[in-house]
Amino acid sequence: MESNKNNNIERLLDAYFEGETSLAQERELREYFSGDHVASHLKQYIPMFTAFARAGEERYTGEINLPKPINYRPYLNIAAGIVVLVGLFLFFNINNNNSINNDDYGTYKDPKVAAQKTKQTLMMMGSFINQGAAQVEKLDEFEKTTDKYVKK
Repeated sequence: MESNKNNNIERLLDAYFEGETSLAQERELREYFSGDHVASHLKQYIPMFTAFARAGEERYTGEINLPKPINYRPYLNIAAGIVVLVGLFLFFNINNNNSINNDDYGTYKDPKVAAQKTKQTLMMMGSFINQGAAQVEKLDEFEKTTDKYVKK
């Protein structure tokens, strides 16, 4: 019976080292190696199982101080507000720069310069109208001449 028990313990040791034992089988191994009737060829495992037994009895009685979690929510709100403000600033800044460059049709900030440029523009337009009127007079003369020869 003793050899049968030793064979069973050896099989349990092999399974234990392979990680295939149940909790009940591990308890049986601990009880065997903590007793007085250990086979001579298995005595080398006694210190290992007694160390496991002592380690199982140890309890930590100290206090565990975990760091307090940081509440990032206020920082996220501030960061989101900054992103929105920067986005709005860039949107309106780019929009204003485009409107100044694209919609600036020769406006002048100095009223005297604006009046002088307006006067020059009106004089130029007047000369074009006078040239157009001279061309119309030529057309009137042409019509009178053609009316003499061509009957409608």
